[in-house]
Amino acid sequence: MTRIDRRQFIKTGTAAGITTAFASDLAFAQEKTLDVIMPPSAIRPETLAEFQKVSGIKVRPAPYVSPVDTMGKLFQSGGRYDMMVTLSDLVRPNLEAAVGRKVLTPIDLGKVPNAKTLAPMFKSDAMKVGARTYSIPVYWGYNPVLFNTKYIKEGDPLTDSYSLLLDDRYKGRVAIRDDAHESMHMVALCMGHKRPADMTPAEIKDLTKFLISKKGNFRGLWSKFAEAVQMMASGEVHAMYGWLLMRKTLRQQGIPVASNHPKEGLLWWVHAAFLPAGSAKADDAQVWINYLISPKFGKSLTERSGVPSTSQAAKDSFTPQQQADFGYDVLDSGKPMVRLEEPKHLDLWLQGWSEFKAA
Repeated sequence: MTRIDRRQFIKTGTAAGITTAFASDLAFAQEKTLDVIMPPSAIRPETLAEFQKVSGIKVRPAPYVSPVDTMGKLFQSGGRYDMMVTLSDLVRPNLEAAVGRKVLTPIDLGKVPNAKTLAPMFKSDAMKVGARTYSIPVYWGYNPVLFNTKYIKEGDPLTDSYSLLLDDRYKGRVAIRDDAHESMHMVALCMGHKRPADMTPAEIKDLTKFLISKKGNFRGLWSKFAEAVQMMASGEVHAMYGWLLMRKTLRQQGIPVASNHPKEGLLWWVHAAFLPAGSAKADDAQVWINYLISPKFGKSLTERSGVPSTSQAAKDSFTPQQQADFGYDVLDSGKPMVRLEEPKHLDLWLQGWSEFKAA
């Protein structure tokens, strides 16, 4: 059994009619395409257009919901997709089960030569079962509090903490993500848990009660990238738990947004690419993976999205000051860092989050 409780996931899609599927196959017979599930950071329209120009392959992104949802889709219907990207820390504990259930295809490193340029600290995220590699880390980042400095000044002591999103001073003007894994990690850190993923059932119950007591503080729970950006851009919220790409996007719109390094520990992550079994397009998918970890794309990803690359060559293309500006230095800052690991009792996290939303 995999550690992911697949009963917790929303069942995806309905069966297409045979005639419709056959017609669709004919329509795309002459076009090389890849159907992928991955976070929005690397699939901006200009990126996809550039890749299609150099490779002749059109990438068609499916909606990305969350890391937990992605792993559920892998076990339920992975063959519908040609490539997936999600949190390395959710792939790792489920890797052997996925290989055992034959829902993953191994990656041929000979077809992903840029894997040789991965920064040393990400080598362990190129995960193996036996001698075969099943994942490649493509980019990484961290999820801070984003706050509008027009309303919340950087000298405010709360800007040094995730607790800004829980404090009554900003009641009704903050938002968090509608995701049990990330949001409960954040709240657990605020409650003093150094390793949230290791919480006991009793501690999860206490966290759920605390979260429910703070529900009135949240203006909303965002689930989509555009939704989160709009909440901040419109002034509906003054602060939110967010992503580096959101910070970049808001700044481009002229919104004065800053981000923090919470004293409790900054939640950080690595996104890994893997190949669902059942796809006939593994070769093309590996061309896409190789592109994602190329020095050129890694540099572009950081400049366009504010998201750091796992490529050592991409990092080295920036000056030390640029590396600091883009956040490459956070892992060497000496400040607390906490990876978004899979919880030992994920089912209780999901149950607690459901109770919070229903309260």
